[in-house]
Amino acid sequence: KKIILQTGADAVKLEGGSKIINIIKHLIKNNIPVQGHLGLLPQSQKGKFRYKGKKLAEGNKILKDAKLLETAGVFSIVLECVENSLAKKITKSIKIPTIGIGASVCCDGQVLVTDDLIGLNPIKVRFVKKYIDIRKYINNAIKKFKKEVKEKKFPNKKYIY
Repeated sequence: KKIILQTGADAVKLEGGSKIINIIKHLIKNNIPVQGHLGLLPQSQKGKFRYKGKKLAEGNKILKDAKLLETAGVFSIVLECVENSLAKKITKSIKIPTIGIGASVCCDGQVLVTDDLIGLNPIKVRFVKKYIDIRKYINNAIKKFKKEVKEKKFPNKKYIY
């Protein structure tokens, strides 16, 4: 509760299902809103990232966890890199909103990390659409700055006291 109050956050997002269900229940019992996160779990997963739900057992576990999270009281669930038909099945099976990130157009909403969306992150991931390559503009600005400093054109009278 202290973190919510001091940071001004509206909620917390936790990755996982049955393994962390007691933590989720405790937070919700203490009036802390929780958003679930299933599928690819980038903050807690080690190794190579791959999409989830291709295998039947894995998909069934994710669906079961989604229902468990809903029953526990989360207000929504992020589905990250979840196979398309599984994301659709989960979205139809629960009453709370699903938010897709590389999951499916069938989710109730979508999210992309801003650094990925604007091209700041050089890592290429299939589900990331770059709407602009901001790195190019940043690099050009840095080159211009460096050149002006070397040529003693910056700072000029306009930028000093």
